[in-house]
Amino acid sequence: MWVSYVPALPSDAVAAMENIPTWMAGQAKAVAVYNRPFWREAGLSGDAMSRSGPMVECHDASPAEGGPYAIFGFIGVPSASRLDTHALRQQLCMQLSRLFGPEAYEPKHLFLKDWAVDPFTATDLDHRPVHAHPDYGLPQFLSRLWDNALILAGTEVAPKFGGFLEGALEAAERAYFALNRNGD
Repeated sequence: MWVSYVPALPSDAVAAMENIPTWMAGQAKAVAVYNRPFWREAGLSGDAMSRSGPMVECHDASPAEGGPYAIFGFIGVPSASRLDTHALRQQLCMQLSRLFGPEAYEPKHLFLKDWAVDPFTATDLDHRPVHAHPDYGLPQFLSRLWDNALILAGTEVAPKFGGFLEGALEAAERAYFALNRNGD
């Protein structure tokens, strides 16, 4: 499903949208689910930063009590290195084991979300490595579309925290106030 606009957006607006990096192709997430929080029992927080293995950071994603218990992590290897999901899963289990002990090697479930293979998230342009966080904000050609009848509110147009959840909230708030100024 692709979005189309009627009437068509100005070509400058389309070009501006096509040139906003999403950087999501470089990102993937893993969630390892366990029957019990053995890392807590060992006095570990479940949080780690690592340069050895596919995850660059991981965190305890469990409730305080009652399970299910999970550790999630952001995978920081290039998208081409994630294509072999079987090998990636093995690497993740080995890394979790090194960080949190041998029980971490065999999660009950290991979920992966790789935005590089999601056609509605990552474009070919997004597969290029990003060496610094992109600058975001609302490009001039994307403001006042259709006399302010179309207001874009995604993290990629946030002025301060673009690319992050906080940016999505910031952009949504900006859109809300823009709509309310217009009397809608």
